[in-house]
Amino acid sequence: MKKDLLLLKTELGQTSSQDEFAKWAKLRRKLDKSVADLEKLNSDISYSRTAFELKVKSGLWFVVHGSQMIMVFWFRKNAVFYLPPGWFGPAQRFLSWPFAPKGKLSQKRKL
Repeated sequence: MKKDLLLLKTELGQTSSQDEFAKWAKLRRKLDKSVADLEKLNSDISYSRTAFELKVKSGLWFVVHGSQMIMVFWFRKNAVFYLPPGWFGPAQRFLSWPFAPKGKLSQKRKL
């Protein structure tokens, strides 16, 4: 399409607008139509590319962050490590939040 457009431009440049007005006007209309078609094609390609990139990026985001969420929910009751009894006093219960039993340090949610 670009090749045809360039050929039309060179042919239009070689045609005199005063001597061969009918031929020049016909080439000009053909060139304008080709330019409009090329712009529409470029915008369609750009839209398709953007939509594809958005789908791929969304898919990758869900794979990465979805696997993190699955791991957090799967191992939420497992302790990261055990706290020695009495070292932290009443704060020991808060350190075990959100899911670990008392006396163990729980995993934090990273959502």
